[in-house]
Amino acid sequence: MKIALIVGSPRKNRSCNFLIDKAIEGIKSVGEEFEIKKVQIADYQISPCNGCDQCLRPPNDCPLAENDDTKKLEEQILGSSALFIAAPNYFGSVSSQIKVLIDRSRPWKMKNYLLKDVIFAPMASTGLRNGGGGVISDLINFALIQGMILVGNTGGSPVLEGNIPITSLQKFALKEFVGKGETDELAGKISFDLGKRVAELIKKMNK
Repeated sequence: MKIALIVGSPRKNRSCNFLIDKAIEGIKSVGEEFEIKKVQIADYQISPCNGCDQCLRPPNDCPLAENDDTKKLEEQILGSSALFIAAPNYFGSVSSQIKVLIDRSRPWKMKNYLLKDVIFAPMASTGLRNGGGGVISDLINFALIQGMILVGNTGGSPVLEGNIPITSLQKFALKEFVGKGETDELAGKISFDLGKRVAELIKKMNK
Protein backbone atom coordinates (compact mmCIF):
# COMPACT_ATOMS: atom_id res chain seq x y z
CA MET A 1 0.00 0.00 0.00
CA LYS A 2 2.33 2.64 -1.35
CA ILE A 3 1.38 6.31 -1.22
CA ALA A 4 3.40 8.92 -3.12
CA LEU A 5 3.17 12.57 -2.10
CA ILE A 6 4.79 15.27 -4.24
CA VAL A 7 5.85 18.66 -2.91
CA GLY A 8 5.47 20.55 -6.19
CA SER A 9 7.28 23.76 -5.29
CA PRO A 10 10.89 24.67 -6.12
CA ARG A 11 11.03 26.10 -2.58
CA LYS A 12 11.34 23.37 0.02
CA ASN A 13 9.83 23.50 3.50
CA ARG A 14 7.23 26.10 2.62
CA SER A 15 3.44 25.98 2.13
CA CYS A 16 3.27 22.95 -0.18
CA ASN A 17 5.50 21.00 2.18
CA PHE A 18 3.19 21.96 5.06
CA LEU A 19 0.18 20.52 3.23
CA ILE A 20 1.99 17.28 2.37
CA ASP A 21 3.26 16.81 5.93
CA LYS A 22 -0.26 17.26 7.31
CA ALA A 23 -1.57 14.69 4.81
CA ILE A 24 1.15 12.27 5.95
CA GLU A 25 0.01 12.78 9.55
CA GLY A 26 -3.52 11.90 8.45
CA ILE A 27 -2.32 8.77 6.68
CA LYS A 28 -0.35 7.62 9.71
CA SER A 29 -3.38 8.16 11.95
CA VAL A 30 -5.04 5.28 10.10
CA GLY A 31 -2.13 2.87 10.45
CA GLU A 32 1.60 2.30 10.02
CA GLU A 33 1.32 -0.26 7.24
CA PHE A 34 1.53 2.30 4.43
CA GLU A 35 4.72 2.79 2.43
CA ILE A 36 4.98 6.57 2.25
CA LYS A 37 7.10 8.16 -0.46
CA LYS A 38 7.53 11.91 -0.01
CA VAL A 39 8.97 13.51 -3.13
CA GLN A 40 10.48 17.00 -3.35
CA ILE A 41 10.10 17.89 -7.03
CA ALA A 42 13.01 20.33 -6.61
CA ASP A 43 15.34 17.34 -6.15
CA TYR A 44 14.70 16.10 -9.70
CA GLN A 45 15.95 17.48 -12.99
CA ILE A 46 13.25 16.80 -15.58
CA SER A 47 13.67 18.06 -19.13
CA PRO A 48 10.71 19.84 -20.75
CA CYS A 49 8.82 17.90 -23.43
CA ASN A 50 10.00 18.87 -26.92
CA GLY A 51 7.01 17.44 -28.81
CA CYS A 52 8.93 14.68 -30.61
CA ASP A 53 5.95 12.28 -30.15
CA GLN A 54 8.28 9.30 -29.74
CA CYS A 55 6.12 8.21 -26.80
CA LEU A 56 3.25 7.57 -29.24
CA ARG A 57 5.18 4.72 -30.85
CA PRO A 58 6.12 1.41 -29.20
CA PRO A 59 7.76 0.95 -26.78
CA ASN A 60 6.23 4.35 -25.87
CA ASP A 61 9.35 5.61 -24.11
CA CYS A 62 10.59 9.19 -23.96
CA PRO A 63 14.17 9.62 -25.27
CA LEU A 64 14.71 12.53 -22.86
CA ALA A 65 14.47 10.09 -19.95
CA GLU A 66 17.92 8.72 -20.80
CA ASN A 67 19.56 11.96 -19.66
CA ASP A 68 17.44 13.28 -16.81
CA ASP A 69 15.82 12.10 -13.57
CA THR A 70 12.51 10.88 -15.01
CA LYS A 71 13.23 7.23 -14.26
CA LYS A 72 14.15 8.05 -10.65
CA LEU A 73 10.86 9.90 -10.31
CA GLU A 74 8.96 6.99 -11.84
CA GLU A 75 10.37 4.69 -9.15
CA GLN A 76 8.74 6.89 -6.52
CA ILE A 77 5.37 7.32 -8.25
CA LEU A 78 4.49 4.29 -10.37
CA GLY A 79 2.98 1.36 -8.52
CA SER A 80 1.37 3.61 -5.91
CA SER A 81 -2.11 3.08 -4.58
CA ALA A 82 -2.52 6.84 -4.16
CA LEU A 83 -0.85 10.03 -5.32
CA PHE A 84 -0.96 13.48 -3.70
CA ILE A 85 0.36 16.58 -5.44
CA ALA A 86 0.63 19.92 -3.67
CA ALA A 87 1.47 22.64 -6.18
CA PRO A 88 1.95 26.39 -5.76
CA ASN A 89 -0.01 28.98 -7.69
CA TYR A 90 2.34 30.65 -10.17
CA PHE A 91 0.42 33.22 -12.21
CA GLY A 92 -2.79 31.21 -12.18
CA SER A 93 -1.30 27.79 -12.88
CA VAL A 94 0.98 25.14 -11.41
CA SER A 95 4.71 25.63 -11.00
CA SER A 96 6.89 24.99 -14.04
CA GLN A 97 8.31 21.92 -12.29
CA ILE A 98 4.85 20.33 -11.99
CA LYS A 99 3.88 21.37 -15.51
CA VAL A 100 6.97 19.60 -16.84
CA LEU A 101 6.06 16.51 -14.79
CA ILE A 102 2.55 16.56 -16.24
CA ASP A 103 3.83 16.95 -19.80
CA ARG A 104 6.43 14.23 -19.39
CA SER A 105 3.87 11.84 -17.86
CA ARG A 106 2.42 11.24 -21.33
CA PRO A 107 4.27 7.90 -21.76
CA TRP A 108 2.50 6.61 -18.63
CA LYS A 109 -0.79 7.07 -20.43
CA MET A 110 0.52 5.65 -23.70
CA LYS A 111 1.66 2.49 -21.92
CA ASN A 112 -2.00 1.65 -21.30
CA TYR A 113 -2.61 3.99 -18.37
CA LEU A 114 0.01 3.13 -15.76
CA LEU A 115 -1.78 5.41 -13.27
CA LYS A 116 -5.21 3.91 -13.93
CA ASP A 117 -7.35 3.63 -10.78
CA VAL A 118 -4.73 5.29 -8.59
CA ILE A 119 -6.41 7.50 -5.99
CA PHE A 120 -5.51 11.14 -6.62
CA ALA A 121 -5.66 14.03 -4.14
CA PRO A 122 -4.91 17.58 -5.36
CA MET A 123 -3.64 20.35 -3.07
CA ALA A 124 -2.57 23.95 -3.66
CA SER A 125 -0.81 26.86 -2.03
CA THR A 126 -1.39 30.44 -3.08
CA GLY A 127 -0.32 33.92 -2.11
CA LEU A 128 -3.74 35.57 -2.17
CA ARG A 129 -6.78 34.30 -0.30
CA ASN A 130 -8.91 33.69 -3.40
CA GLY A 131 -6.20 32.17 -5.61
CA GLY A 132 -5.38 28.54 -6.32
CA GLY A 133 -8.34 27.59 -8.51
CA GLY A 134 -6.24 27.31 -11.66
CA VAL A 135 -3.79 25.01 -9.89
CA ILE A 136 -6.53 22.65 -8.78
CA SER A 137 -8.05 22.67 -12.27
CA ASP A 138 -4.68 21.72 -13.80
CA LEU A 139 -4.19 18.89 -11.32
CA ILE A 140 -7.72 17.56 -11.82
CA ASN A 141 -7.23 17.54 -15.60
CA PHE A 142 -3.98 15.61 -15.13
CA ALA A 143 -5.75 13.04 -12.97
CA LEU A 144 -8.63 12.57 -15.39
CA ILE A 145 -6.37 12.24 -18.42
CA GLN A 146 -4.32 9.59 -16.61
CA GLY A 147 -7.42 7.63 -15.56
CA MET A 148 -6.96 8.21 -11.85
CA ILE A 149 -9.70 8.30 -9.22
CA LEU A 150 -10.14 11.83 -7.90
CA VAL A 151 -11.04 12.24 -4.22
CA GLY A 152 -11.62 15.18 -1.90
CA ASN A 153 -11.91 15.64 1.83
CA THR A 154 -15.10 14.40 3.50
CA GLY A 155 -13.88 14.60 7.09
CA GLY A 156 -14.76 17.18 9.69
CA SER A 157 -17.59 19.64 9.24
CA PRO A 158 -19.31 19.55 5.81
CA VAL A 159 -20.17 23.21 6.39
CA LEU A 160 -16.87 24.60 7.66
CA GLU A 161 -14.27 22.50 5.82
CA GLY A 162 -13.57 22.52 2.12
CA ASN A 163 -13.06 19.42 0.00
CA ILE A 164 -9.63 20.42 -1.34
CA PRO A 165 -6.77 21.82 0.75
CA ILE A 166 -5.77 25.28 -0.46
CA THR A 167 -3.48 27.23 1.84
CA SER A 168 -3.03 30.99 1.52
CA LEU A 169 -0.40 33.43 2.71
CA GLN A 170 -3.06 36.14 2.89
CA LYS A 171 -5.28 36.26 5.94
CA PHE A 172 -8.69 37.92 5.85
CA ALA A 173 -7.65 41.56 6.00
CA LEU A 174 -6.41 43.13 2.77
CA LYS A 175 -2.83 43.64 3.94
CA GLU A 176 -2.60 40.92 6.57
CA PHE A 177 -0.34 37.96 5.81
CA VAL A 178 0.82 34.80 7.57
CA GLY A 179 3.91 35.60 9.63
CA LYS A 180 7.05 33.58 10.19
CA GLY A 181 6.27 30.45 12.15
CA GLU A 182 2.52 30.74 11.51
CA THR A 183 0.53 28.19 9.54
CA ASP A 184 -2.89 28.04 7.94
CA GLU A 185 -4.73 25.99 10.57
CA LEU A 186 -7.80 25.28 8.43
CA ALA A 187 -5.80 24.14 5.38
CA GLY A 188 -3.73 21.96 7.67
CA LYS A 189 -6.82 20.29 9.10
CA ILE A 190 -8.30 19.69 5.63
CA SER A 191 -4.97 18.18 4.50
CA PHE A 192 -4.90 15.90 7.55
CA ASP A 193 -8.48 14.79 6.95
CA LEU A 194 -7.80 14.21 3.24
CA GLY A 195 -4.75 12.08 4.05
CA LYS A 196 -6.84 10.10 6.51
CA ARG A 197 -9.61 9.57 3.97
CA VAL A 198 -7.22 8.36 1.27
CA ALA A 199 -5.60 5.89 3.68
CA GLU A 200 -9.01 4.60 4.72
CA LEU A 201 -10.07 4.22 1.07
CA ILE A 202 -6.94 2.22 0.28
CA LYS A 203 -7.62 -0.17 3.16
CA LYS A 204 -11.25 -0.49 2.09
CA MET A 205 -10.30 -1.22 -1.52
CA ASN A 206 -7.73 -3.83 -0.45
CA LYS A 207 -10.17 -5.88 1.65
